[in-house]
Amino acid sequence: MTTQKPLGATRVLAISALALAAATGGALAQDTFRIGGITSYTGAGSSLGTSFEIGWQMALDAANAEGGILGRQAVIVSADTQSDPTHGVSEIRRLIDGEKVEAILGSVVSQETIPMVPLTTEAGLLQISASASTTLTPEYGPYHFSTSPTGLNQMKANVDFAVDNLGLTKLALISDNGGMSKAAVVEIIDYMEERGVAPVIVQEFPFRTEDMTPQLFSMRNADAEGVLIINSLGDDSRKFLENRLDIGWMVPVLGNMTMTNYAQGNAALLGVEAFENVYSTQYVGMTYCPGEELWSTPFAAMAKIAQETIPDLERMGGASAMVPPYTMAEVLAKAINGAGTADGAAVAEWIESQDTIDTIAGPFAASSETHFFPTADTLRAVINPHERREDGLVMRATCDM
Repeated sequence: MTTQKPLGATRVLAISALALAAATGGALAQDTFRIGGITSYTGAGSSLGTSFEIGWQMALDAANAEGGILGRQAVIVSADTQSDPTHGVSEIRRLIDGEKVEAILGSVVSQETIPMVPLTTEAGLLQISASASTTLTPEYGPYHFSTSPTGLNQMKANVDFAVDNLGLTKLALISDNGGMSKAAVVEIIDYMEERGVAPVIVQEFPFRTEDMTPQLFSMRNADAEGVLIINSLGDDSRKFLENRLDIGWMVPVLGNMTMTNYAQGNAALLGVEAFENVYSTQYVGMTYCPGEELWSTPFAAMAKIAQETIPDLERMGGASAMVPPYTMAEVLAKAINGAGTADGAAVAEWIESQDTIDTIAGPFAASSETHFFPTADTLRAVINPHERREDGLVMRATCDM
């Protein structure tokens, strides 16, 4: 069933359109483009639901202001996975067979998305998720695409920056024990070897670990000059930085986007000294170089709207937390309009034929070999990720001045 939950300001627009459709005997429904929006609103992943739906709706508000999708106003039909892949499959069936949606946004979690993809493929629907599992190949999901950057693409800029700018040759690599990170470690090591800096030691820690000092001591004892860290939880980024500060080992740290996205909150808890010599990666569209004008980027424009219209924005993670859902809906609208049809095969072909698709995060691209949009070129190494300009941007570590 469609879930009932607290509404952000942008959510009301979609509900108003659907209510009006019902009041007019369904006449307006024929003039709307119905998109299934599926993620966790309840259960262990419930923190994702409201923020993702608000982000989706913000992007669709922008698309609707420009004429909608295929000339129709886009609306979201919500579905709750209840953080249960089996229930998620039932909800996908309802969206396809009962709600007659024409495209799918979601899910966010790979274990929910993977069993959905065969159903959306059979129905010929474009599906845009934020899932990062390597299972989600073009062969497995020919009409499925993801706005989640792969672990390798999140870390390439860090490896390059460590070698080319910091001059480091003895790097340690540490990750959590989640599927995305573990799979990425293999690819990161291959890339490090290409750059001539095979890791001097590789370490792993469990989700929500209480102590990383054993791993930190092991890396220090291996004479590592710097540490590459890839993980999924902001709490684990904080614990790593806290334990690093505890033992006073302030070598350069280069983290993935998790380090960036949770940096402000972690700095508030740990103090800014924990971010000494800390670098990470971020979408190029969310970065700046000194001298660039405030509020001049598409992301900054979105951030301003978010700050003005979304209650409890900071509790949700700030404007940057809106980027994953926003880009999902942004790409969906551009791809279907570009293809001139909602047919999954035709839209997939259009996406694969594009050199780039512009988004608020920067240029996205996919191909017949990979359906993960953000490429390594979409991300940049950033410095002091806990420091943001007024418009929400973080400073790039290297700038062509």
